[in-house]
Amino acid sequence: MKRTLANQTTSMPLERFRREIERCVKCGSCRAVCPPFLHRQGESYSARGRMALVKAVLEKKLPASDIYKDRLATCTGCLACEASCPSGVPVAEIIQAAKEQAVQELGTGIIDRIVSEVLKHPASLRATAWLAPLVLHYSKTGYPAGGKGLDGDTEYRAQSTLEAATRSLEPGQRGRVAFFSGCAIDNFQPEIKRATKNVLNSLGYEVIHPKGLKCCGRPLLSLGLRTAAEEHAAHNIAILSAIKADAIVTACASCGLTFKRDYPTLLRADGKPLNILDIHEFLSMRLGEMSFAPYAGSVTIHDPCHLNRGQGLSKVLRNLLRSIPQLTIREMKNADRCCGFGGVMRVTHQKLSDSIAEAKARDIIATNASTVVTGCPGCSMQIANALMRAGSTITVMHTVQVLEKALPNAKCGLHYSALGIMK
Repeated sequence: MKRTLANQTTSMPLERFRREIERCVKCGSCRAVCPPFLHRQGESYSARGRMALVKAVLEKKLPASDIYKDRLATCTGCLACEASCPSGVPVAEIIQAAKEQAVQELGTGIIDRIVSEVLKHPASLRATAWLAPLVLHYSKTGYPAGGKGLDGDTEYRAQSTLEAATRSLEPGQRGRVAFFSGCAIDNFQPEIKRATKNVLNSLGYEVIHPKGLKCCGRPLLSLGLRTAAEEHAAHNIAILSAIKADAIVTACASCGLTFKRDYPTLLRADGKPLNILDIHEFLSMRLGEMSFAPYAGSVTIHDPCHLNRGQGLSKVLRNLLRSIPQLTIREMKNADRCCGFGGVMRVTHQKLSDSIAEAKARDIIATNASTVVTGCPGCSMQIANALMRAGSTITVMHTVQVLEKALPNAKCGLHYSALGIMK
């Protein structure tokens, strides 16, 4: 396959992790929690196996190759290996550096180039959103019903930076929140955007959606395209830093983690950090000011990897749901285990992604809950499709959608079931 060398720096990213790689004592603790290994049972699919491959490439005992790059790509980025590692090896950072170096040495393949080009241009992403079920290998009946977002909602239209930064608050409004919705919500799940607006409005906050924002850059990083991710980070921060707002909020766990963990290194700047919060964080700080009507029903919770291990917000999610009268929480087995979406991994390794998701669907179904709640739109898509394939009609909702439905005098919020039926 013809390859193109990416616009990357000439440094070797792996070299700075030499000592950290040496800290891996090959104990195998990561194998017990690594989703790809649990379903493939091959050493090269485990975190320990990937560390061995990375070390061999770093020491020039093995050349970087397509197989090597493929094994790096099977990592779901769930961070379970880091949480279980007794030596504290920063596995995710090492794999990220390995991906970047592999791109430098091998160039980019056609899938990498297509994904990169689409993500660079928001208009192209919107125009090709209808292809997402095909690209992600989801059947349309098990895929969230997409929409045109809230462009027609004059109360939540995209705001220019100047307008958002200078407009005065309306009487009775306590503050302003800038919402970074992200690609998945913007293009496939606008109902999460609407729910976020309604819940924040109920607290007295004006919600704005800044114009011109791009993908957070997480998919680009997962492909090893650091320079492209740096460009996205600089672009987004330039827009967000000019906005007069109490906080920048996101309802996507992966976007939030990218802002918090990756942007500081991508930007390499000493500027004042922005107040970027996941919606769960923002609402939990104001939980005492919120009141909910009884919401009779049973839910189980899937912990998104980037919300739980990435941002430490698992308990916060549960506290928000527990504040709703009459809502019953039925904890599932392995609630914190990855659903198998893994971002771009879903595109390139469908069978592996499906097998991981099937285990998650079984654990959900076993709870007999009517709804599974999660805090990540990517997980929502993955779980909805897995439940559909399992023949289940369990509903999938984002946390903020449940909160919206429990607002006093709230109209029935939009959500989708595993069959993709809007309710």
